[in-house]
Amino acid sequence: MNLQGVCLVDEMHGWAVGDGGMILTTADGGSRWHPQGDTDKDLRMVCFADTERGWIAGRDGTILHTTDGGRTWERRATGTDRNLYGVSFEPSGRTGWAVGDSGTILVSTDGGLGWQPQHSDDTRFTRCFALDDRTAWIIGKHGAIHATTDGGRTWTVQRSGTENDLRGIYAVSRELCWAAGRMGTLLRSEDGGATWIREDAGTGLDLYGLWAAPDSREVRTSGDDGAVLASHDGGRTWAPQHSGTAADVVSLALMPDARHGWMVGDCGLILATGDGGETWSPQLDGMHEDLTSVYGSGSARWAMGRDGLLAASADGGATWQVGGTGTGELIWDVVFLADARRGWAVADTGAILATEDGGVSWTRQDSAIGRPLYAVHFEDERGWAAGGGGTVLRTEDGGRTWHPAATPSELPLLSIAFAPEGKQGWAVGAEGTVLATDDGGATWTRQDTPTRQTLTHVHAGTDGAARIVGGAGTVLTTNDAGVTWQAQATGVEVPLRGVAFTESGEHGWAVGDGGTVLATEDGGASWTRRSAGVVDNLKAVWAAPDGSQVYAVGDGSSVIATTDRGATWSSRVAGTGRNLYGAHLFPGGRDGWVVGDGGTVLARRDGARWAPQPSGTAANLYSVSPADRSTAWAVGRAGTILVTRDAGTTWARQTGGSTKDLIEVHVRPDALTAWAVGDGGTVLATTDGGATWTHQTSPHQDCGLWAVDFADGATGWAVGTGGTVFATTDGGATWTSQDSGGEDDLIDVHAVDPRTAWAVGHKGVIAHTRDGGATWRRISGPSRQNLTAVHFTPDGRTGMAVGRSDTAVLTLDGGLTWTLTATGAGVSLWNVRVLSPEALWIIGDEGTILSTADGGTTWEQHFYSPEKDT
Repeated sequence: MNLQGVCLVDEMHGWAVGDGGMILTTADGGSRWHPQGDTDKDLRMVCFADTERGWIAGRDGTILHTTDGGRTWERRATGTDRNLYGVSFEPSGRTGWAVGDSGTILVSTDGGLGWQPQHSDDTRFTRCFALDDRTAWIIGKHGAIHATTDGGRTWTVQRSGTENDLRGIYAVSRELCWAAGRMGTLLRSEDGGATWIREDAGTGLDLYGLWAAPDSREVRTSGDDGAVLASHDGGRTWAPQHSGTAADVVSLALMPDARHGWMVGDCGLILATGDGGETWSPQLDGMHEDLTSVYGSGSARWAMGRDGLLAASADGGATWQVGGTGTGELIWDVVFLADARRGWAVADTGAILATEDGGVSWTRQDSAIGRPLYAVHFEDERGWAAGGGGTVLRTEDGGRTWHPAATPSELPLLSIAFAPEGKQGWAVGAEGTVLATDDGGATWTRQDTPTRQTLTHVHAGTDGAARIVGGAGTVLTTNDAGVTWQAQATGVEVPLRGVAFTESGEHGWAVGDGGTVLATEDGGASWTRRSAGVVDNLKAVWAAPDGSQVYAVGDGSSVIATTDRGATWSSRVAGTGRNLYGAHLFPGGRDGWVVGDGGTVLARRDGARWAPQPSGTAANLYSVSPADRSTAWAVGRAGTILVTRDAGTTWARQTGGSTKDLIEVHVRPDALTAWAVGDGGTVLATTDGGATWTHQTSPHQDCGLWAVDFADGATGWAVGTGGTVFATTDGGATWTSQDSGGEDDLIDVHAVDPRTAWAVGHKGVIAHTRDGGATWRRISGPSRQNLTAVHFTPDGRTGMAVGRSDTAVLTLDGGLTWTLTATGAGVSLWNVRVLSPEALWIIGDEGTILSTADGGTTWEQHFYSPEKDT
């Protein structure tokens, strides 16, 4: 999850907030961060007057208030459901403001207990700063700056001199203040904002965070791609600092000494400095990789997954620290001994990793096997590993030497487990395979089961008891050492990935795709479904011997836990998947691509699950457009252009000649012609498959272009900030401005034919033309939420627009009427594809992929994850 706001009270106490209701606090200078609160609303800003009194602003009019340092957070009535992005209180904590969408300004004069609206225009406000109980500034879209010197009874519009969106504001006196925003915008005022001077930031990256020391000389700002800038002369000159990250840094705060501070940003990132920003070190390097295994011993917990990710907890899972194993391999399983020091992990490369210090450092053990290893089990010095091709390895000396065991199977074995005495054991895998041993793994025999489903995990109990889970909700049990296996009814059809039982064997839990959690209280004879509170695929589960704690992990670094035997589950500090922005589905919906944060590329082929592809970049990708099922382009942050010609097996970078963010790309079926648009009015075009990209001249450059679409090889439109519409009828050789009928930002455009196009944007605006753009007509849609994407069927009859806060509007009559609907996903939606009146696809925040086959009456959630090669 992305962190959006940070507040530093003193060198030891601070808070960070972000997506999905994440509230983190530290009382030891950031060494350990603890989760607080119980909201699921995206949170955007936090401020504290002291270590006890604090306020948070977020989505859907959310304001949270605490008077006990965050031990309890109470939601305050705001009288609005509009998203709030900024909150700030003056030092005494009595008077404060909160601001957000559609000109929302709220004021509190009683320490945040009550909130009243104040008058403004319809500007979307992004941040506010309260200097005292009478003086405050508010910033927002298109360079908006409003100021008050009478407690908000009147707000004066100040001339910022820029049309770029502003994201950060900070003041040290009634005269001296700074503002920061898109495209490297840095402003300074020495007269309370009567005049603003633009300073040279030396970067074109978007800037978000802003802070200044009380003496006004030291100033810091942060932004996209890990950008951090420092000024030592009050903001007149700026120099970059090395943040050590490529993630967006959204907010920062330092102590008055200008030496100690924190920054927060995308993917849960928290960075700390003790030298004024000369060096930054990660404190919570946010998890965003899929987790595949979890294990516990005493108060220690370990979770492992993709790219060698290791998350460890020393306090029973209350707090987690993210690290690594020193390898980039996919870790499939991990086990530790009771001493919580010695442990082993296995990887998809056949590697076996060992640690003797609780996971701080790892060394490789020679497995002498070139096949993937999926499971590992240890009983003191004796250990076993299982993997591809029916592989079973044994060790009698703690892994110093490993020896293969003969097995009667060539199929992948996905799990291995032994009873406590280390004699009776099972290995399970593809096509219902169950292998058993009663001599510590020296010899193995096949056992018959009533299923051909892939079996993913086995738990070995005492006295011949064992439990297995697998595909299509399969649960198998035996109480006679596997002489007979019984299939148990579970009531679910999704794949189950992990199973764990208490030492007594009475209580057990199984987890699987879509956040599935099952519980049993009779040794597995009957199962009931529990609400996990997540929709991520869960890959593994671990239970304390007495069942007092149970942990499950899964995709997007999901970590959930229960302390009441599974009756209720809560999320621990973890992500829930990267935001997805661009999508293309081919007719029929069985093939397509999706792109998003951190270089994410997902592909779907022949109706199979969505699976990641290696993009070779960590840059955010905003759009993908294919020429056919093999050839596609994706564009994104800082001029990134990628192309694949082998259905996504490999992606290659192309040089576009621009460092501006590219927001959308449109590719023609000839696989030679394409256009990409982005910040600064950028329009790039290629006619040779991307070998060369050339800048096309747009009517003006003081705008951001958010979308481009062509009806054919000649006629196209690009839309963007301030209601911008550019049109071309000659393939982009010339672009002309068209009047969209308003100044609200237009975020997406869809060309139905050379005369018909639709555009959507801020405040729910829906606009269309039926005469090639000579005239654009605006329709009053059923929602005021910002709309981010629009798409129609080829005949122009069925269309859908989607947007913020799970907004979806549907038309079945060519746009004459629109109906408000919702998917139930509860997240912001970024793209939509209408394949037919019945079949639609939507993508959005937190890895959301949705489809409907009944015109939107019901929606199905699709999940993506690393799959075992079965």
